[in-house]
Amino acid sequence: MNDIGKKDLDEIKSLLKEEVGFLPSGPGLDNLLKSAEWLHVDSKYVVIEMGKTCPDVYILKDGIIRVWDFDGEKERTFGFGLPGTIFESKHSFVMHGPSYYQVETCCPSIILRIAEKDFWDTVKSDNSFAIFMLHNAYGELYSHEFKESTINNGTARERFEALLKFRPIILEKVPQKIIASYLGITSEYFSILKRRLLTGKFTSKK
Repeated sequence: MNDIGKKDLDEIKSLLKEEVGFLPSGPGLDNLLKSAEWLHVDSKYVVIEMGKTCPDVYILKDGIIRVWDFDGEKERTFGFGLPGTIFESKHSFVMHGPSYYQVETCCPSIILRIAEKDFWDTVKSDNSFAIFMLHNAYGELYSHEFKESTINNGTARERFEALLKFRPIILEKVPQKIIASYLGITSEYFSILKRRLLTGKFTSKK
């Protein structure tokens, strides 16, 4: 689906503005969005496959994605993406190597795929778009540091509460075992924390 209407274009641009903080002034973003391949997919759809080279760029219009790897024994979830997220395999996008992470949907989603060549042609021809993407990269670095200071720190309860405060939609639409792997706890203990939070019956900060 490449025939994007004005309403769809405005919705995506609104999401991107909220995510990055502003929109580029040149025509590059509009042209990219109009030429993108639209993917209407179900839950557990693999957008970027671990071990495969995938240099394209993606924008999540609707739904939730998760980024994870496998340590030989279990899946480890490293992050989530909500509507407005721009994402790619860093290994493939920068070095044209196989992706280390796997990216897949957590619920039915709409994703725009932008061909690598189209993306780089736009960066070279539209300075305002290049600045827009630089700000997006800075935002990714901030999000990584923010996760290290919140989700990856403190007790299990504090990590759970940080997720609830900043990404409550994830608790509604993402399977429990995936959230538990993100928080670094078992599914069983996640159930206990969730029940205690909903009932207000926390007896200790564990």
